Amino acid sequence: MLTRFALSLLALLLLAPSAPAQQGATVAEQYLLQLTNQHRAEHHLPPLAWDAALARAAHAHALRIMQDGGIAQHQYPGEPDVKARAVKAGAHFSTVSENVAGNGTVPIDFDRAWMNSPVHRANILDPHLNVIGIAVVRGNGVLYAVEDFARSVVVLGPTQIEQQAQQILRDHGIQPATSAAARENARRTCRDPNGTTGYPVLVMQWDGADLNQLPATLLQQMPTARQHTAAVGACPSTHQQEGFTTYHVAVLMY
Repeated sequence: MLTRFALSLLALLLLAPSAPAQQGATVAEQYLLQLTNQHRAEHHLPPLAWDAALARAAHAHALRIMQDGGIAQHQYPGEPDVKARAVKAGAHFSTVSENVAGNGTVPIDFDRAWMNSPVHRANILDPHLNVIGIAVVRGNGVLYAVEDFARSVVVLGPTQIEQQAQQILRDHGIQPATSAAARENARRTCRDPNGTTGYPVLVMQWDGADLNQLPATLLQQMPTARQHTAAVGACPSTHQQEGFTTYHVAVLMY
């Protein structure tokens, strides 16, 4: 059995910086990442990639937990919430969640506690998440840990958004309307819902953060829409939420 001194020494070693693929992560943080992805693999889920911005946000909050010294909280008086902390650290995401814990002796204490908690376990095994940032800090003679999870999104320009949306439509058997007039009409409609010209048989507009998730209403139209072409226009969303990368897309069927 490990003595208290041996456990403390082990904790200090795990908190030492290393030279990992996860730039700047300590051995303890890498260890928790490995355990998290091991749990996901056991449930046939893809691994979470390391996100440096989320790691920065997690580290800042772990220090706040340490300073408080009590039961770990997701937000303290005067502190921004997890979404705002992730934004401040530079993360871009469509969803974000968090696991926190304190008073640990070694990192595996946190993993066991989280996996035995339905809410924390759900974050670890959420199939919609794809990135993670982890922080483990030591203070008051114990360890504190934070895992910040997110579904990361790439910040795209309007042309890239249109190209990606067109490819999704192709995958559903709908060919894009490639004429300059149709493309400009879709962009005009995106900027101004009342700016549509011509005679499209269907106009669909939506705001979203993940272009792989088309609106249910549009998906329902897919079977009958395959005989048509579709023009796609993208523009900045008018319903931006801080930290959530959101697009506005217009699809015109002809």
